[in-house]
Amino acid sequence: MILSIALLVLCLLPNTARGQDSAQPYLQLLLDRAKAMALHEQRYWHLLLHYRSALAGGVESEADEPAFFLSPDGKTDPEAELQATLSQFFSTDLVGRSSQPARCAFIARYHWLKSALAIDESRLPPQSCERFRSWLAELNPASITVIFPSAFMNNPSSMFGHLLLRVDQKGQTERTSILAYTINYAADVTTDNGILFAVLGLTGGFKGYFSTHPYYIKAKEYGDFENRDIWEYRLNLTEDQMQRLLMHGWELGNAAFDYFYFKENCAYQILSLLDVADPELQLAERFWFYTFPSDGIRMIADKPGLVKDVTFRAARSTRIRRGREALSAEEKSWLSKMVADTKLSQSEAFTRLPPERQAAILEVVSDYLLYKGATEENSASFESRNRSILLARSKLTVKPFPTKITPISGAPDQGHSTMRAGLGVGWREGEFFNEANFRLAFHDLLDPEYGYTPGAQIQALGVTLRHYSRSDHTRIEKLTLLDILSLSPVDALFASPSWKINAALDTIQHHNCNFCRTGNLNVGIGLTRESSWLNREIYFGLAEFTTEVGRVFHGNHRVGGGLTVGAMADITDRWKFAVSGSYMNFPLGDKSDEWRLAAQQRYTLKRNFALRFDFNQRARTPELLFNLQAFF
Repeated sequence: MILSIALLVLCLLPNTARGQDSAQPYLQLLLDRAKAMALHEQRYWHLLLHYRSALAGGVESEADEPAFFLSPDGKTDPEAELQATLSQFFSTDLVGRSSQPARCAFIARYHWLKSALAIDESRLPPQSCERFRSWLAELNPASITVIFPSAFMNNPSSMFGHLLLRVDQKGQTERTSILAYTINYAADVTTDNGILFAVLGLTGGFKGYFSTHPYYIKAKEYGDFENRDIWEYRLNLTEDQMQRLLMHGWELGNAAFDYFYFKENCAYQILSLLDVADPELQLAERFWFYTFPSDGIRMIADKPGLVKDVTFRAARSTRIRRGREALSAEEKSWLSKMVADTKLSQSEAFTRLPPERQAAILEVVSDYLLYKGATEENSASFESRNRSILLARSKLTVKPFPTKITPISGAPDQGHSTMRAGLGVGWREGEFFNEANFRLAFHDLLDPEYGYTPGAQIQALGVTLRHYSRSDHTRIEKLTLLDILSLSPVDALFASPSWKINAALDTIQHHNCNFCRTGNLNVGIGLTRESSWLNREIYFGLAEFTTEVGRVFHGNHRVGGGLTVGAMADITDRWKFAVSGSYMNFPLGDKSDEWRLAAQQRYTLKRNFALRFDFNQRARTPELLFNLQAFF
């Protein structure tokens, strides 16, 4: 009788409960096997869970989404997370932000553990993972390409460039690559306040998420709206490596990370994803303090055999500039007039031009109107005007002379490294000094420009040490916290303002104090023009506002402003020269005024080595400095 009742109860139990009971011995076998093999200590498990060494000892995952872990202690306990993951493979419960069974939500973990432990899939609950299979079929992957949109100075989050991945499709051509999908990592920005954005971006106040978007959306955003040239590095990954990357990319849909602007940013997370594809790359772990996209792309390009080919995709503004350069002076005049009045495309004077030259002019005009339509609020007006230009172009059956669209700056993997150190000798206040300087990042206007945005300067965390020979004293001469300068040339078609911001500790001569330390904050806005008499020259003027603090000043501060004008010329590809002059007046605090002059030259020896000569005069104090600089 008792046996009959027991059998009846067993029959009434849900199938899942009976399946779990029968699976317990097999689960325990896998757990014992994983423990004996110490799988939780293996590097690949740490890569999948994004574990890094913690300052207090042990490890901690950089993922900050609780749903990314199957154990309550999974963020800091790799063994507990591995045990919980194996246990969850025997369940059909929905887990993660994507609400799927564990084998589908964390499919990269499952495939690695299945291989490492020789898991018999027939002894697990059946799972088809249809959502993953549909996603993978939609991607139709054939290869992976790393995408590098160049720096965009007018958006703080894009000043150093960006990294994302494109999943190239089978049968894809260069023309159809725009239809492929991307894997992107970005911060969920929750504020429009610039100061709050900076604070939250530096301290991990934003959440970062992985997402998948069609490439044409990202290419339009970068190339049309933000005028950023795009470099595409197609990788030479095996089928297995590509599968591992995509499986982990899928399960990262369950993850969120605290976004740190300088460290755990887009470049760091994309490099971490590539490390999962091929653990021997060891890309992300090489960055200990900051991660710049340009450093990441250089590291990828330096890996023998990793990059299959490189493609340049010009921004619309680059196509406009190169198209205009191919026009004669008369044709450029037609371009300017037709932008203002598209009816001139039908004028008798214009139609007397050779058809090939009409076509060349009309195509630049059309590109410009499309650019304005993408970047201005009254886009409908530009679209209407462009239709009349396209109508005129359609009446011409000829092709324009081909224009070679070359990048404004060179390939980013060929640029200098971002850290810089220098040794120099100089003269100030009647005595010689020796100097050692170091800058953590990134690039200034006199650094070798190849691979960087022309006219853009971003420097952070720089220090200059000097030993003065006659007085026999050593001091910190200068400490740069942040120094940003954007010199965007203005012409008939483009009108972006130039601007600057600088925060530093400096040494000046003032009120009979020869070596007085001051803190200063300087901002400015102005205009830049460009010419090509020698090679390339720019001329700029900036209206500036300055606050300086220090015990050398009456009242310990002075506040004022002034004007800076200057010029910079590329004499050759290796030799650059710059000169500038400033007048500053301080009506508040320590009432005073000051003239400042500067002349600088740089000669590039190799990509990561340069000679530099600087002349600076502030008030009545001249200074000469000769420096050998190395980038690393």
